[in-house]
Amino acid sequence: MASQGRQQGGEQISLDTLTAPQLSAVKKQLDEEVEHLSQSYAQLAAAQSKFKECLRVVKSGSETFDDTKPILIPLTNSLYVKGRMADPDKVIVDVGTGFYVEK
Repeated sequence: MASQGRQQGGEQISLDTLTAPQLSAVKKQLDEEVEHLSQSYAQLAAAQSKFKECLRVVKSGSETFDDTKPILIPLTNSLYVKGRMADPDKVIVDVGTGFYVEK
C-alpha cells in the first residue's frame, strides 16, 4: 500500500514502513482528531442556530416595536428585571462561550 501519512511536524511518511503498534497509534490520534472536530462542529452549529433564533426574535419584535411596552431582561437563568428596548435595530446577542455580537 503506497498511502502517505503526516506526522505532527508535517513530514510525510510511508504507512508501509510503520509497525502495527505505530499504525494503531496513528489510528488513535486520527480518531481523537475526528472526535474533536465533530464536537467543535456541533458546538458551532448550536451557536449558529442560537444566533439565528435570536435574530428571528429581534426581527419579529422590531416589527411591533413599542418603546413604552416593558420587556423582561434576563440577569440569570431564573432572575429577570423589567426594562425597555431603546433601539430594536441595535442589540447585542450572546452567541455562546463568552462571545457577543452586535446586530
